Amino acid sequence: MRTYIKYLIVLLLLVGPAAMQAQDNLRIGEVFSYYGKRHGSTMVQLSDDVIRTYDMTLYRSLSFRPDEKGSRTLEWVIGCVDQDKRKAKKIKETLLDGSLKSGYYQLPQIRSGVNRFILFKLGDKRKATLIYIEGSLSSAELVDMLLKK
Repeated sequence: MRTYIKYLIVLLLLVGPAAMQAQDNLRIGEVFSYYGKRHGSTMVQLSDDVIRTYDMTLYRSLSFRPDEKGSRTLEWVIGCVDQDKRKAKKIKETLLDGSLKSGYYQLPQIRSGVNRFILFKLGDKRKATLIYIEGSLSSAELVDMLLKK
């Protein structure tokens, strides 16, 4: 019995962080890592109680102002989004003068019944918002939830 409990604890320690950092296998994981704890950025990860209400298993959002100089500029952020969107099943984008203004991407499931979404928006004064969602909610449910007033 004791051995069984040890194996269970090890399994939870291995699987727990992997589930919480699922977007890390995507390029946007680098954006969350770099801008997530920077001054002026706001990162939100909803608790399990809240996300279960919406049929989600993971919700992470990041509101930030990309660097204007260096290697982590807006172009880098959009490049990360572009690389991940190549894997997407559904893509909806708004372009302004040929540049990405907003995007909605549904990625392939990571396992049966677990859908993944990336949402990106570039607002006024180069303020960017990046959202990553996983869960059993469908594309239609997500769009419906986003459009509710």
